[in-house]
Amino acid sequence: MSDKPIVIKDPDFSRDNEIRPFQIEGMDVRGRAVRLGTVADQILVAHGYPEPVERIVGEMAALAGLLGSILKFDGIVTVQTKSQGPIPMMVADYERKPDGTGHIRACAEIDHDKLATFGANPSFKGLIGSKNGYLVITIDQGADMERYQGIVELKGDSLSDVIHAYFESSEQTPTAVRLAADRDPVSGHWRAGGIMVQHLARGETGRERILDRETQEHWNRASTLMHSVKESELLNPSLTLDELLFRLFNEDGVRVFDPTRVEKGCRCERERLLAVLGQFSADDKDHMVVDGKIAVNCQFCNKTFDFSPEEVG
Repeated sequence: MSDKPIVIKDPDFSRDNEIRPFQIEGMDVRGRAVRLGTVADQILVAHGYPEPVERIVGEMAALAGLLGSILKFDGIVTVQTKSQGPIPMMVADYERKPDGTGHIRACAEIDHDKLATFGANPSFKGLIGSKNGYLVITIDQGADMERYQGIVELKGDSLSDVIHAYFESSEQTPTAVRLAADRDPVSGHWRAGGIMVQHLARGETGRERILDRETQEHWNRASTLMHSVKESELLNPSLTLDELLFRLFNEDGVRVFDPTRVEKGCRCERERLLAVLGQFSADDKDHMVVDGKIAVNCQFCNKTFDFSPEEVG
C-alpha cells in the first residue's frame, strides 16, 4: 500500500479550490470564503521557503483570492508588502480570466540572515518588520479602466489586522477578516483558507453607510460569529465551504452564491520573456550570457527559462 495520499483530479471543478460569496439573511452583510487546497500546495512547494514564511505566503494567497474575487470584470488584483524585516517583500495576485476562473500566484523575498535571528517560530511582526512597512493593494482592470491603488501601514499582529486597518482607513467599510495557512496533519500538504464579511450600504444603492442601533447590532453579531471560526475549520478538506458557512450563520440564515473556481496561475510565458529580453541593449545581453545561455527565473513559480544568445538577438 502506498504511503502517499491518493489525489483524484477533477478537470471540471474542485470544491477544494474555490471562493464562495454569501449573504447573511436579514442583514446588510455580505462576505466570501476561500479555500485553497492543491493550489496553495503548488504555490508553496515550488519555493521551499522556511515553514514560517510558507505560512504567511499561504495567507497572502488566500487574501488575494478574497479581494480579487470581488472583480466584476477581467483584471488583476495585487497585494504586496514591503518592509525592513526578514521578508522585505511579499506579493500575491489574483487574475480574473474571461471564463470567470481565478488564477492565483504568490512569492516572497527573504533575508535569511535576519530570519535566523528570530528563532523557529517568529511572530508576524518579527517576519514582516512593522517599522516603516506598508501594504499596497492594486486593482488593474485593463487599459479602459482607471487603475486603483491603496496603501496602509503594516500595523497589527497578523495579516488579518493589516487588511482590517486598510478597509477602515481607505474604504471606510466595516470589514472583518480571518486567514489561515498550515500543513494538513494527514497528508502533510499545504492548505490555505480565509473568510471575510463586510457591512454594506443598505440596498447597495449608494446610500450613506450609517451604522444605526439596529445595523450596529447586526454587524456586531455577524463579525462575532465570523471570528468564532477556527483555523482548522478554514483548512479542513472534509468540511466544504457551504457546510462551514451554515455552521457559522445557520441561526440567522445564510444565502450562498455561485462559487468561483480557483487555479494556480502564472504569466511567465516564454514568448513574453523573450519580448522583455529584446528590450535590453546588446551590451546588456552580452553580460547576461552565462555558459552560453541566458537564464531567466520567474520569482512566482520558480521556473527557469533558458534562451540562446541567438534567440534574443
